[in-house]
Amino acid sequence: MTSARQGFFSIVAAAGLCAVIVGTADASRSAAIANGPPASAAPAKYIGSAKCKNCHANKAHGDQFGRWKEEKHSQAFTSLASPAALAAGKERGVAEPQKDAACLKCHVTAASEPAERLAKGFDPKEGVGCETCHGPGEAHFKARMAAAAAAEGEEGFGDEAAAPAAVKLPDGEIVLRPKVELCVQCHNKESPTFKPFCMKERVKEIAHFDPRKPRTPDQLAGKDFDCLPDCEKCKGGK
Repeated sequence: MTSARQGFFSIVAAAGLCAVIVGTADASRSAAIANGPPASAAPAKYIGSAKCKNCHANKAHGDQFGRWKEEKHSQAFTSLASPAALAAGKERGVAEPQKDAACLKCHVTAASEPAERLAKGFDPKEGVGCETCHGPGEAHFKARMAAAAAAEGEEGFGDEAAAPAAVKLPDGEIVLRPKVELCVQCHNKESPTFKPFCMKERVKEIAHFDPRKPRTPDQLAGKDFDCLPDCEKCKGGK
């Protein structure tokens, strides 16, 4: 074989190798966009609701952060300094509710978690934040940020102005639908302001759905959530 022909076949082989490498890289990047980084063996940390705002303050996507700021959960810690809370605390021998573990466990996200489970910048004064119901957000935050960064490198197809579709999250990345058993850990008779708890009713009060995801009227009203078996309101068909 002449040196010219050897050179030609070397170029063809190199081009083929490059194509394989590029194809593998594209496939890996597409997988990263869909799935985010691999799950870490270490427990995810609590990062605080302020971090959630990065993605969940878009009104076209439901503005979940803004909705949370409007309702009572976001004021849970602040409320412990109110005259009503101070009076309730005094009746129970609690001088400063904002410093008492019995109060904080239901008025501050991750109040009973060790310091190493809290990310830098986590602010307990946020009250009952997103992660009380949806679980620690570190893995979810990292996965979505990595996916967004990977997507920025994708070649556009002329439709970038269109609203992006809602992402189907991998199982276990974040708690999508809190269960009533979680809610009644705090909404129970130990609370000095306890009222009978109906999951369907409360979901309707704090709903912050993404409008890009199709839902039935019953789902939007929270009627597809399971409630307590002894809930009088659910037994009455309300």
